[in-house]
Amino acid sequence: MSIERLIEEYLNELRAEGKSANTLRNYAKHFEKFLTFCRENGISDLSNFNNKEVRDFRNFLLSRGLSASSVNTIISALSGFFTYCVEEGYMRGNPITSRAFVKTPQRQPAFLSEQELKTLREVFETLPGHVRFLFELMLATGMRIGEALSLRAEDILVEDGKVFLKVIGKGSKERIVPVLDREVAKKLVELKRKKGRIFEIEQSTALWWAWRIKKRTGINFRSHRLRHTVATTLLRQGVPIDVVQEVLGHASISTTRRYAKTSSEAILKLAVKLE
Repeated sequence: MSIERLIEEYLNELRAEGKSANTLRNYAKHFEKFLTFCRENGISDLSNFNNKEVRDFRNFLLSRGLSASSVNTIISALSGFFTYCVEEGYMRGNPITSRAFVKTPQRQPAFLSEQELKTLREVFETLPGHVRFLFELMLATGMRIGEALSLRAEDILVEDGKVFLKVIGKGSKERIVPVLDREVAKKLVELKRKKGRIFEIEQSTALWWAWRIKKRTGINFRSHRLRHTVATTLLRQGVPIDVVQEVLGHASISTTRRYAKTSSEAILKLAVKLE
């Protein structure tokens, strides 16, 4: 069976497992780079694909200017594909080992400075209302952009004068996120009367607006920096790291600490009062 056909089968398997359309698109892009490598090197059969060819592919990616983290993401996706090929009997073993990955320097999350935040808030005021509110909501909750865009009216919860959001994060894990800004909380209460999705825009459109903001301000603005900023702000305020981890649904605020489950009481205390 051709490599192209194997990849098509694997993507269909991932689709059947419930992988998101965005994940499938990313995987398809990764595998297209692998197919280009195979074509340029006359590789049409994976049965004898070995460690050396894996390293050659890694170097192929690096030679095209991809960052270490991007290369590692592609290698990781390829490893999953090879595991599938082994399970289906197309390969004898997965040739990808830890040595195939590129060492990456540990970098601190890029949070926004006070001046950058001031500039961005001014620019937000000039954006279409739904786009402005999307970025303001992310800055008031620390949600990922995909999580924010997936919100529905029924995910808005009001308890004891405070507003929370029911969020489905990575791995389909549900968590409750407190809203940290009063004006955003009030707007959410208004939107609670709306049925269906809160935002009727695609992620590609939201990312385009983020690019526009970056070009306009000269600030290295990416939607994910809003998330980093929320984390940094909470930590500076003395919020325990395990509470921050639960709010963000992410265990890598500290790479040296295991994820610690926090009682919902700590999350409830973080949300602002509506009045």
